Amino acid sequence: MYLLLSIFLLITPFHVEQLLKKGEISEVEKECKGLEDESFFMGEVKFLKKDFNSALSFYNELPVSSLYANDALFRMLIIKEINKESLEFYAEAELAILMGRLDKGIKYIQEGISRDSSTYSYAAFLLSIAYEKKDDIVMAIQVLLDAVQLEPNNLLTPYLLERAGILCVRMGRYDDARDVYEKLCASFPDSPIVPIVRNRIKQLP
Repeated sequence: MYLLLSIFLLITPFHVEQLLKKGEISEVEKECKGLEDESFFMGEVKFLKKDFNSALSFYNELPVSSLYANDALFRMLIIKEINKESLEFYAEAELAILMGRLDKGIKYIQEGISRDSSTYSYAAFLLSIAYEKKDDIVMAIQVLLDAVQLEPNNLLTPYLLERAGILCVRMGRYDDARDVYEKLCASFPDSPIVPIVRNRIKQLP
């Protein structure tokens, strides 16, 4: 029924993704029903509500062929590697940033990193989202690359490089994107995101 309703109302993953990017998690929870990527969006809802165990369950249900498989892998890594106390602050930070409450989001990031300094790379990832929200893509990229330089062997580094590459493409900096993607593939050949990144390299102008 939900699938038929979604088709009738032209509800697409892109539409739900845009709701998610605005932090409208109640709407995401309602409108993702019946979509092929429902388990990803429900995972995101549970993550932002700080129900990390339920989020993991939903992410694990996502087919590997999903366009959001990369994002789900990133989330699962975060949940498994970051202590719950810090992660709760980071979830609060991300939701605040998505809703445009940037100062509040940055305050939560500071709270998260004060409880565990080893989470710096994830803090940088969230700061890049905040800069992107402010339309300062240059700083969004720089904060990611600074974190990579500081913690080159962090488990999150491939994902930071991937995001930096995506933002470079958005700015039309295709050579920089290629450099970042190739660094990711060379430095982390066993990362599960490498096949997707290699495909992105092929698609660059």
